[in-house]
Amino acid sequence: MMAFGFMSARFPATIVACSMLAYASLTSAAAGNSKSKHQAESGPPPVARIEVGPLGYTAPSRFYLVGRFASASLDFIDREHLLFTFRESGLMQRVPEASRDDDDQAICALVLDIASGKVVQKAKWRMHDRQRYLWAIGRGEFLVRQRNSLYLTDRRLELHPYMQFDTRLQSIAVAPDHQLITLESEKHDPSVEDSDTDQNSQVPLSSKDVKRPSTQILIVRIPDQAPIARSETRHVVELPLVQNGFLELLEGDHPDKWVVRNRPFTGSGNNVVEVTSACNPEITTLSNTVGLAIGCTGGSSDHMVTAFSTTGTVLWRDRWQPRYIWPTFEFAENGTRFAYGSLELNHTIGTMDPFGEDDVVAQMVGVFDTETGKLEMVKTASPILSAGHNYALSEDGERFAILREGAIEVYDLPPAPTGPVIAKSSPK
Repeated sequence: MMAFGFMSARFPATIVACSMLAYASLTSAAAGNSKSKHQAESGPPPVARIEVGPLGYTAPSRFYLVGRFASASLDFIDREHLLFTFRESGLMQRVPEASRDDDDQAICALVLDIASGKVVQKAKWRMHDRQRYLWAIGRGEFLVRQRNSLYLTDRRLELHPYMQFDTRLQSIAVAPDHQLITLESEKHDPSVEDSDTDQNSQVPLSSKDVKRPSTQILIVRIPDQAPIARSETRHVVELPLVQNGFLELLEGDHPDKWVVRNRPFTGSGNNVVEVTSACNPEITTLSNTVGLAIGCTGGSSDHMVTAFSTTGTVLWRDRWQPRYIWPTFEFAENGTRFAYGSLELNHTIGTMDPFGEDDVVAQMVGVFDTETGKLEMVKTASPILSAGHNYALSEDGERFAILREGAIEVYDLPPAPTGPVIAKSSPK
């Protein structure tokens, strides 16, 4: 197993609440009324529509928007079946193993046949917090988290032990091709005391004297559950995984210049692309061979977006307007398409500006071709779920599902373009 390190000052942390990303194609919906939103939508009509009310689903209160609580999920099992999970309302009985920090919720899990809309399989799971609890890992399989334990499930909805951690799981991220998973957990130094005051002295310790928990990072190959790399950082980081490695962001030789480097788990790395940005760019992987750099322009709040291959080819560039917050992504396993969702506010917002649930107007979701940047479809999701995971792409990128207007709508998309890609030379 290989151990690897990070330059934490140069590596982008997990996307936080102040992240402001949006694509220009969706900004025509910014007026905030239903008419303007529907005019901004594009794409074919749905091939299937499954009403969710009869399944027992009720929309969460808008009060939970700013909390980013996970209350539902939507994933393809295969082209003909969906896994739909959601929080069931009602009182819950206390269990003997309950912790004082638990915030339990009952999750109803349903396997749905797309053509008929019928429930094929049903289960109920008990979760002990309101954070994300389910991740698709390909081949019709999923990981389910309960506290700090991970379980494997499939269309039968039975939970089988997968991995268990002794400390709090802080972050879980699955690579777009479902081959690798990053697991970040809290690591406590045994010498750290429960309080900031020495028990044998009344003199408070300074912030420099207090040891803080660090984060352990473990990267596992999903098909055979083999650990292939590990590291330790001061805080949770977002690790853009590509085939047999990850993308690292380094400072360039000149101001506003940044270098994206491919760091394989074994062997030497190579510089992939140089990005111009007035701020620290955020790097996301769209497939096992394509990355996305989102940076800032000097004198403008717009975001410059560059998609690039791990071989160093710039595939496309665009300019995204900063009218939306809290981006989420879903990916086709074969790398042909990705879906991008974000929340629209009723006013522009600065990096540190507060906002409330009444400021959130809509949740817009767009489906893009990975290698060309073409926007294939735009839809509004409803109810608005700030944690995302209320839309999904099939493994081949040719079906899209979204929870909206009281139903799960399924759309067929044309085959994604294949073959050599001509890079766009300039942003819009």
